[in-house]
Amino acid sequence: MHSKTPPRNRLAKLLPLEWREFLVANGVPKRKYTAVVRATFTDGTILDDIIIEQGWIIATDRNGLGGIFEQRIGFDPRKITAIEIVQVV
Repeated sequence: MHSKTPPRNRLAKLLPLEWREFLVANGVPKRKYTAVVRATFTDGTILDDIIIEQGWIIATDRNGLGGIFEQRIGFDPRKITAIEIVQVV
């Protein structure tokens, strides 16, 4: 048995450390949280509803807020230049 529970989306990508620290510094709990964020990327693209769960990017829309599912994350998290917290659950 694993000591850490895996993300609900087995195709999830780990959020870079600088953004995990940003979330904690802005009031998001260190553990057991789900956050909805708006992210801006190096090429100017903006994604409005990225779901982050315990430091993992698990979905790119609000359908990822419930249940176990698989959704490919079609971007490189290292190319995020700004994050705005929309909601913390």
